[in-house]
Amino acid sequence: MIHPNMATLLGIMCTDAPISPAALSSLLSSAVEKSFNSISIDGDTSTNDTVALLANGAAGGPTISDQRSPGFNEMQQILTTFAEDLAKLVVRDGEGATKFVTIKVTNARSYGDAKRVASTIARSPLVKTALYGKDANWGRILCATGYAEGVEGVIPSETSVSFIPTDGSEELKLLVNGEPQNVDEERAAEILQAEDLDILVKLSNQQGEEAVYWTCDFSHEYVTINGDYRT
Repeated sequence: MIHPNMATLLGIMCTDAPISPAALSSLLSSAVEKSFNSISIDGDTSTNDTVALLANGAAGGPTISDQRSPGFNEMQQILTTFAEDLAKLVVRDGEGATKFVTIKVTNARSYGDAKRVASTIARSPLVKTALYGKDANWGRILCATGYAEGVEGVIPSETSVSFIPTDGSEELKLLVNGEPQNVDEERAAEILQAEDLDILVKLSNQQGEEAVYWTCDFSHEYVTINGDYRT
């Protein structure tokens, strides 16, 4: 049961920095939006979720009281990066997971649109099983992109899908401006053999907002673990 809002976990983050309660709330909400609320294992949410941020002020110095305070932006960056690292570990520890998948959606009309598309792809059983089967099935990714609810900025004739190898080698283009590419299946299989995979989806050719989501594949082991589970 790992899916926003939020993943099934209890997370406690602490800092010695002097930060007011109002600023803490703002910092945590922003960090969680791009970390714990941007991961999915199986698309099922839980009723038992908490992430808290505690500050005791022991470090001394001026208090960060709001977004205008010196140090607020630096704290936001550090906290968000730390929260992202923790959230990624949750995905890597997913039940039966064999792949850690980063889904990046770009050129959207809004951040909300980009995140809704990324979330829909991340929780698609057909996408997740294709990844487990090492199948470069861009059609399933495109299908999930198309049925993402509340998204109006997808331009089919400008939509592109690529696999981005994590070893730094050239991206594998699967769909460019709505047109299927002649995919090198051997190279696709090599990319999908790796534990880590990046999927890039461009919704248009216009510069726009982007969002990142982290997920994993669906394996036989996931079914076995949850088939044997008893409350």
